[in-house]
Amino acid sequence: MKKVLLLCLTTMLAFTGGCGMSKEKDNGKVEQQSMPETEAFKDEFTREFMKSTEETEEGFYTFESKTRGYTMLFPINAIISTMDYEQIKTAYEALSYSEDVDDENISYFMTVIFENSSDTDDIQINLGILSDVSGYEGDYKKYTSAEKTIYFGEKRNEEDGYYSYIAYIKSDVSNKAVSLTYNSNCLDDGNSCELPGLSEKEKIKKIVDSINFE
Repeated sequence: MKKVLLLCLTTMLAFTGGCGMSKEKDNGKVEQQSMPETEAFKDEFTREFMKSTEETEEGFYTFESKTRGYTMLFPINAIISTMDYEQIKTAYEALSYSEDVDDENISYFMTVIFENSSDTDDIQINLGILSDVSGYEGDYKKYTSAEKTIYFGEKRNEEDGYYSYIAYIKSDVSNKAVSLTYNSNCLDDGNSCELPGLSEKEKIKKIVDSINFE
């Protein structure tokens, strides 16, 4: 039943398409004092998930799940959709966030699903579901990092300026897991989508690798 819910919800998400004071969250909200002028903090719903008003590293805050099951890096100008959000106590959470990066000519949409269940141990089934809902037909690169195993896939169409990254992150010491799907495209087909500095893939891997199960 959970897998059917996961499949339906993820499919729906895929098509829906200054001074920083180090004040921690209290009951899921950050006090509205000296909040950063970033999109993540301007948006009332998104800032509920931010662990601190200070950037964890340049360009990223730390996101903390309302299930208290995991944390991860979160882009400072991304916004979480209120309509796509779902939580089932501490066992399940689904959300999406997006951002238009005008100076890089990129628009992207990310879906993130957390589950704390014995179902997460069946890696092949979960990878199959992730491939189905994302339309990914390739293999996953498997690697380990900080008591978790990561399965990472990518689909890039350089000619059309379209990029997809898919990941399944499984805790090695619990039943917790996160599935992640990222899709981006050019805002303006007439301009280059090449990102300056870190490549788009490296940025996504940074977020994937940052996932820490609590």
